[in-house]
Amino acid sequence: METEESTLKRQIVRSMKILHRRGLMTGVGGNASARVEGSDEIWITPSGVYKPELKPSDLVKIDLDGRVVEGILKPSMEWHFHTAIYRRRADINAVLHTHSPFTTGLALADLKLRPITLEAATILADVPILPFRYPGTEELGRQVGEAILGRRALILQNHGVVAVGFDMIEALSTIEILEEVSIMTFIASQYGIIQEIPPDQIELIKKLYRI
Repeated sequence: METEESTLKRQIVRSMKILHRRGLMTGVGGNASARVEGSDEIWITPSGVYKPELKPSDLVKIDLDGRVVEGILKPSMEWHFHTAIYRRRADINAVLHTHSPFTTGLALADLKLRPITLEAATILADVPILPFRYPGTEELGRQVGEAILGRRALILQNHGVVAVGFDMIEALSTIEILEEVSIMTFIASQYGIIQEIPPDQIELIKKLYRI
């Protein structure tokens, strides 16, 4: 019988392969983690392993101080912001980091997401673009840990996207919605004025969905 941790590891690997197939991360770019239920430990993807070849046995278990608990490979260099998120958000059990091309590309032009779809107006109502901080540093970890409070996603300028969720499916869905809205925004911007959902309709949507 598969254990809860085995299921967790399998979900991480599956998410990485889905995101790679969809072009939201390169073979060695991006990372993911998931919290071990009832503990201060997480499973995180390793550095330098090609995503299509990633296996559950490649994952590394670390504590929230970054110490390796289990595994033989080196944990992702971005463990600082993964652990910072789990320390600040008890409600979060999964973290994904991608280099989603349209979402990251719009941020390069300092174009923020706007309420153009139901999801953009509700789930992604507040997605900040954070100033560039060098990857893999404690400084980036602190920045992300503070900015993610009360949010489901954020964009790292000149870098990529971070999304969180109650579980891996929620985090994965957020990444997908972000990119979908970014593609729509890019297409619309090439042909005219982007039409947003009116503010009164956004408030109605929030009431209906109890957001």
